[in-house]
Amino acid sequence: MLGAIVVAGTVLRFWRLGSQPLNFDESFTAMVGRLPLGTLFGFLRAHDSHPPLDYLLQLPLARAGASPFVFRLPSVLCSVAALGLFAWWMRDRGRVGILATAAMAVGTFQLYYAREARMYAVMELLGVATAVVAESWLRAPRRRHAAVIGAIVFLGLLTHVSMILAAVGLLALAGSRRDRDAWHWRAAILVATAGWAVLWGPSFLTQSKGGHSSWIPHTTPLRLIDTVGGLVTEQKGLSALVFAAIIAGIVVCRRRDATLATVLMCCFVVPVGLAALLGLRAPVLLDRTLTVAAWAPLLALAYAVDAIARRVRAAGIIAVAVAMLALLPTAAQTINAPSGPTAALRELERVGRPGDIVAVQPASKGVELDWTFGVRSDDGTAHTVQLAGFRQTAALALTGGRPTGRVWIMQYTSKSFGLHHLRRCARPWHHGPTRLVCIERASMPRLTESSAPSILTLYDASKPDIPEPRHR
Repeated sequence: MLGAIVVAGTVLRFWRLGSQPLNFDESFTAMVGRLPLGTLFGFLRAHDSHPPLDYLLQLPLARAGASPFVFRLPSVLCSVAALGLFAWWMRDRGRVGILATAAMAVGTFQLYYAREARMYAVMELLGVATAVVAESWLRAPRRRHAAVIGAIVFLGLLTHVSMILAAVGLLALAGSRRDRDAWHWRAAILVATAGWAVLWGPSFLTQSKGGHSSWIPHTTPLRLIDTVGGLVTEQKGLSALVFAAIIAGIVVCRRRDATLATVLMCCFVVPVGLAALLGLRAPVLLDRTLTVAAWAPLLALAYAVDAIARRVRAAGIIAVAVAMLALLPTAAQTINAPSGPTAALRELERVGRPGDIVAVQPASKGVELDWTFGVRSDDGTAHTVQLAGFRQTAALALTGGRPTGRVWIMQYTSKSFGLHHLRRCARPWHHGPTRLVCIERASMPRLTESSAPSILTLYDASKPDIPEPRHR
């Protein structure tokens, strides 16, 4: 059964993987990967909030101009590895293991970030590995466990700063123990953290002052419930029920398997609690921040559903059906439905011609255009231009033909940005708040060509950003 679940989860992760253009975050990763290596670290320090490891891993594919399928392939492989490792970990836990693995195979959160060329699938794999090593160490500690956990923490910290939350939970796992194994465990985590602090600590301090995550709201009780619920389902109306079921599942696990419950507490409850506390003053509490612990709610829910099934079989079947109703609809949407920006890019690829100018507002989103039309286009000869009189606008001229007199502007919001007085060359195209407007070039202020090789050189993280909704 576990093998069949892993196969099904693998198929879902690969299904139509390359059917959509890279979204903003993926395009950002791709364009950063094309920067000179000496520039890359400084750019991340000034314009991003993440460590460099994932960008370095994607760098060869970015420089090769890989297709969306190939560019997303490393993330999918990491997610499949996480699912396989989780199934192996659950192999002797009966119905609980089957339920938890099935939830991970079809979970909306896991599927979405498995199929995105970012660092979250890597963090998911490291999170499952952390849990496996932590339980093994609690049951039969070995010195190699400390070495492995130190390596995991170090790699995690260089991938996403949220590994700090997991590291605190792993330190708590040793409790008040004073034996040699406990000191080896603590030392490995502290040495890994110190290594990260030396390599990336100063850059992290600079990033933390950059306001790159200022759009994340502060912690409130409702936001905490929605964030934890978001690790299971995107249906907000079920968040409170999911949150309560997770708590109940941890209680049930505590009664049946105290060691595993300790892993749940230290690898999930402690990081979530710490993120919530930090989120009272800083932009921290976000479901992506908890990716390293995303396996835990699914395991807790499996214990809750199994407890119901043990008491009343019919009630257990109903609980499984409710869980599937919470997971499957949004999972199908994750695989098949394009976002507004990716749908707009697809439309722009359809209507754009050599000689057109394509632009985006705000300018910080221009990396999508840069990758799609400047790197992935057939001739790859698009170059940047400036639209005089238009704020927060990045634009590319599509070379290879005579000027057509058309300027296509992709807008992430419903605001007009002063376009209402200009002549249109086509009916506006809409997808939610994202729209595509065609303007006659003759009615616009003059255009200025730029020698900048990439829209990244225009990127200004200090400008207000518009976060893209994760699900559609």
